[in-house]
Parts: sequence; C-alpha cells; structure tokens
Amino acid sequence: MKAVVVKYTVQPEFAETSAANIEKAMQEYRALADEGIRYQAFRQSDGVTFVHFGMYRDDAALERATAVESFKAFQKALKESGPVSPPSAEWLDLVGSTYEIF
Repeated sequence: MKAVVVKYTVQPEFAETSAANIEKAMQEYRALADEGIRYQAFRQSDGVTFVHFGMYRDDAALERATAVESFKAFQKALKESGPVSPPSAEWLDLVGSTYEIF
C-alpha cells in the first residue's frame, strides 16, 4: 500500500476554483469505482490551504489515479494559478488501522 499527504496554499481568488476542480476529479474517481484508490481532499479553516490524502493499493493503482484527466487538469490549473505555497507531498508508511483499507 502507498499513502501520501499533499498540502498547498492557493491565492484567495483561486480558492473556489480549486475546490471546484477537486470536485470534478472526485466525481471522475467515483465513476471509476476503483477499489484500489482511496482519495480525499480537505480545506483548512483559512479557506485557502488544501490537504489531500491518498491511499493506493499498489503502484498500478497510483498510476491509474494520476492518469485521470480531471486530476491532470486540476494539477495544471493549480500550477498556473501561482500558489502561495506549492504542493508538498509526504509519503507515509502505515503503522496501523482500525479498519481494513484494501
């Protein structure tokens, strides 16, 4: 299993666009119904900082997740928006869980 946390801060005028782009990607992920992908995105209370948490069964699931067209469009728009703090990814090793992830 692979897990990652990605955090970034956008310009205030881009916050709602970023949220809308995330929702488009989430809709496409839900339509895929891929059991090897678990993905969530959150907005912090400042309204401009976003935190994404992804879990992938294996490398192939990660590749499928990053190949989603709306996700690629989200990444491109984020980069072009000139974020205050660009995306920073931290890969995690699972220590334990209260439920079966995959």
